[in-house]
Amino acid sequence: MTTPIRRFAITLISALCLLPAARAQHPLAHSDSPDKPWPRVGFVEVLDGRKYVSDMGHTNGEAGDFFIDMRGAGDGSGRIFLATRHGLIYIMKDGKVLPEPFLDISKLTTFEGERGLLSIAFPPDFKTKGHFYIYFTNLQHDVDIARYKVDPANPNKALPDSAENILVVNHRKNVNHNGGQLQFGHDGMLYFAIGDGGAGYDPDMNAQNLGTYLGKMMRLDVEGKPDEGKPYHIPTDNPFLKTPGALPEIWALGLRNPWRFSFDPTNGDLYIGNVGQNDWEQIYFAPGTSKGGENYGWSIYEGSHGVAEGSKPTPSIAQNAAQKPGTSNGITFPVAEYSHTIPPKFTSITGGYVYRGKEFPNWQGVYFFSDWGNGGNVGQIWAMRKNAAGGWETHQVDDNKSPVLKCVSLGRDDDGNIYSLSFGDGKIFKLVELPAGQ
Repeated sequence: MTTPIRRFAITLISALCLLPAARAQHPLAHSDSPDKPWPRVGFVEVLDGRKYVSDMGHTNGEAGDFFIDMRGAGDGSGRIFLATRHGLIYIMKDGKVLPEPFLDISKLTTFEGERGLLSIAFPPDFKTKGHFYIYFTNLQHDVDIARYKVDPANPNKALPDSAENILVVNHRKNVNHNGGQLQFGHDGMLYFAIGDGGAGYDPDMNAQNLGTYLGKMMRLDVEGKPDEGKPYHIPTDNPFLKTPGALPEIWALGLRNPWRFSFDPTNGDLYIGNVGQNDWEQIYFAPGTSKGGENYGWSIYEGSHGVAEGSKPTPSIAQNAAQKPGTSNGITFPVAEYSHTIPPKFTSITGGYVYRGKEFPNWQGVYFFSDWGNGGNVGQIWAMRKNAAGGWETHQVDDNKSPVLKCVSLGRDDDGNIYSLSFGDGKIFKLVELPAGQ
């Protein structure tokens, strides 16, 4: 994204090149909705992060002092865990943030560019297991997936010396495209996604290379018996386990910078918000029945468009357009994509969550997502769903009244409520249904 946190200066060279083979047909979302009314979303402020910035002695929100991830732990406690990019995890309980952080790794990470503490995740049966996972960039600028234990004597404190590295991925070349999401799937496996290594147009062509983790989604069994010599087990049904030269942890490939993905808690469907280059922001979808192996096309395609069709074609794009796809399975195109130049003019997509709460029955099964600031730094709220014919449709659902400045993430609590995190001023808003007539 064209901001300090989400997209950085792009190294481009010059001239146009031919596309590879013609694109396959694919479904793209539209905004017509003959089936039923769309949700109308309002906003209730639940937290102003500036107070905690002040308490921590920081003053510059753009330096990464505000909350970047928000999760319930699924343990029945009602606690919400809030992560800041510079390495602190706080607990919010009954609308108040506990004064002492749950975990402080601020001396283990840096937050220049898009680096820092980027995600947290809690395994199934977290209450019994007493450990959790974080995704951060370490002092060597590598992506680090680590497991921490909770203090048995105090459930509101993690043990800072209990860290166990699960997987470390070299990402030292560029400060951007670190990805940054951890999610447990319906199958109990841990999924995480890393960007293509940064800069612009995937200069090292990582995303189609099955010999690197960059530009991929991975799937690990971190809760079962680990393989010999590893702190995790590689699931025997991972799609590239027997592919020569492929890293067996890979679940899917062809991602530029997957900024927030999630699973529908009811059926395991996967939704990925993938940040585009100069022209198209994308949402990808894989059904819960997927066996993995999807190739989302980058850096041969930006969304459904060949990279040589872009607004700033250069000679370096020749190598991208002429790449051989990393698999022979074909390209999985986005179910929705948004132009940088055609209204509503997205800038950098923020993936979200499917609503499965009880408070707003009309929202059931609707996927809510946002953008860094397609309304002039305002993170508008959008919704996506399937219509009666099985096609996808999307719609802006905030009546142009979103108070969110630069939506850096959406969050979800254990009751299924969805929240929007504002990077511009550190505020967190709960999404609520507007009554008829408002």
